[in-house]
Amino acid sequence: MTVLKDAVLRYAALGLSVFPCEVMGKAPRTPRGFHDATTDLNQIAAWWGPQHDYNIGLRTGIERDGKFLVVID
Repeated sequence: MTVLKDAVLRYAALGLSVFPCEVMGKAPRTPRGFHDATTDLNQIAAWWGPQHDYNIGLRTGIERDGKFLVVID
């Protein structure tokens, strides 16, 4: 398991929605960008499979369950 895949699984376990971004960048690698963010472990495993080492995107703002994440970049 890669360091990034281990980290993304930990984020999802904490209830943070994630999505793949370009390697060493911030551009989303999914058709709908942050709208595709999920905590679904099957989808995460597909995105961060052995052939992909994507950077991690975290959905910020208010989630459907009332959780929120604010980031200062």
